[in-house]
Amino acid sequence: MQKRAKINVLKIFNVLKEYGPMHIRGIAKVTGMHPITVSSLVNRLEYFFIIDRRDVVPGFSTKIVSLKNPNTTITDVENYLKLKKQIKGDKKRTTQNLLKP
Repeated sequence: MQKRAKINVLKIFNVLKEYGPMHIRGIAKVTGMHPITVSSLVNRLEYFFIIDRRDVVPGFSTKIVSLKNPNTTITDVENYLKLKKQIKGDKKRTTQNLLKP
């Protein structure tokens, strides 16, 4: 994980630990990040978050995000990403082996 991404993930975790569940724009405002950046990181690391999608008005919904485990560390996130990458690589190798004549 790149240094900037680590810092952004830590910002999101810290905001959610301090303020509790919050919508994407709220997290973005408190952290100073763009809402798309927050949304992208939350989606990529959905394993660590509870995401409650709520319809605010017809045709418009928002995501309320909270931490599954407030004791999650950046090391936990890095280990998860390494494992996910390894599994993806294993699947790719298995598929390649199956396609060999």
